[in-house]
Amino acid sequence: MKKIKNQEKEQENSIILSITNLHKRYNESKSNEVHALRGIDLTVRKGDMMAIMGPSGCGKTTLLNMIGHLDRRSSGDIIIGNVNTLTLSDNQMTSFRRDNIGFIFQLFNLFPFLTAVENVETPLLLKGMNSGLAREQAKMLLRELGMGDRLYHQPSELSGGQQQRVAVGRALINQPAIILGDEPTGDLDSTTSSDVMALFRRINRTNKQTLVLVTHNRWIAEQCDYIVHMRDGKISHSEQGPFNKKEKKQ
Repeated sequence: MKKIKNQEKEQENSIILSITNLHKRYNESKSNEVHALRGIDLTVRKGDMMAIMGPSGCGKTTLLNMIGHLDRRSSGDIIIGNVNTLTLSDNQMTSFRRDNIGFIFQLFNLFPFLTAVENVETPLLLKGMNSGLAREQAKMLLRELGMGDRLYHQPSELSGGQQQRVAVGRALINQPAIILGDEPTGDLDSTTSSDVMALFRRINRTNKQTLVLVTHNRWIAEQCDYIVHMRDGKISHSEQGPFNKKEKKQ
């Protein structure tokens, strides 16, 4: 029994994301090259909630895009789980990203001609889930996000905060191992922001899903286990989140 418990503990503390010497340069062949990331080293354990903070232009969103493979790195290694993503073809990476990474974009990126529930169920349908089951799961999650009366509204019929909640639902529906959020509560009022962060923590603790959130909001960052600070394309320092310290005392 002790051995089983130790194995479970080791699994919980396993590394889910490992980044080594990551660089990103734009306009590499021109004289006005921009060196956006300058040798990032970062390790995230399974089940962590991590916030990335820093001034505008420091490389936060670029780093998030590299983790999610929405853009190509210039050099460096990114290992997710046990997979070195450099070894994957474009098609393999597309499937890997779909099954393992959820995204919450600052500008929502919803399909404009689909309803809220259709936007949220899309990742499940792409995985081949039965349409009826996918619809029910999408409805359930949207109700949990306070969108039960907006299931069949298109994005143009929703407020910015409502669109963001739909975007959150779409990222969560697949139960991905890693959820990446670029200002995930940026367009939400304080009450809805609190609700979304509470949902994040419940998912994080219950399902051991890992969240990496870019934010300018110190309160949001303090809901996370760790806060990584960036400046000029580098990680300047990191700290344990006050929320995590409080949990460990209990």
